[in-house]
Amino acid sequence: MEKNITTNYKVVKYSREEEDGSKTQITAMDYGGGVFKAHNPKGPAVTNKKLEIAEYYVYGVKMSKDEWSKKVKAKVC
Repeated sequence: MEKNITTNYKVVKYSREEEDGSKTQITAMDYGGGVFKAHNPKGPAVTNKKLEIAEYYVYGVKMSKDEWSKKVKAKVC
């Protein structure tokens, strides 16, 4: 049985404290079986406000904010 990557997942949020005391937050899709892909159609999937990190991902593929914005507008994700 083949899984559809666009429907068979749950959204999970993780956070970790960095050595400098800042907090990095990751939004990902959990497909089960240990498969996670960074993904957030509402904004950056990886953020750290103190370190000014904002990384954009679509189904685990890292891209620039402009590329991500085009994908979201085209309803790819």
